[in-house]
Amino acid sequence: MAILLDSSAVLAAADQSDLNHRAAVAWFGRANEPLMIGALTLAELDLLLQRELGLRAVFALLESIASGAVKVVTPTAADLVRAMELMHETTEYRPRLTDAVLVATAERLGVTRVAVFDRPPIAIFRPKHVRALELEP
Repeated sequence: MAILLDSSAVLAAADQSDLNHRAAVAWFGRANEPLMIGALTLAELDLLLQRELGLRAVFALLESIASGAVKVVTPTAADLVRAMELMHETTEYRPRLTDAVLVATAERLGVTRVAVFDRPPIAIFRPKHVRALELEP
């Protein structure tokens, strides 16, 4: 089964000053399932990586995609509709579209695992296909 990547996991692995850096690098070293990243998460990471680490970090991410180590998943129209439903269900938490689309994509693909360090924005959602997503590491 595949694992969806949240921006917090990728940023932690890339940024040596991040408190979760060692855990992220160790987790990526152990991960033996296909890794996927949503197109919205990729766009979010462009902003975060350039702001925190510079363009070289973005190039490293793009190289991992080009090599096939990480597959980009584009949201469908149905994913966006489902993301809107998820956001309506959790309005009091001020949900982010990127996180809601990640959960909707996980539902569509049957993915149960998400690599994430910033857990609360993902944990507020209740996916249809499992009781809760497995948040790692």
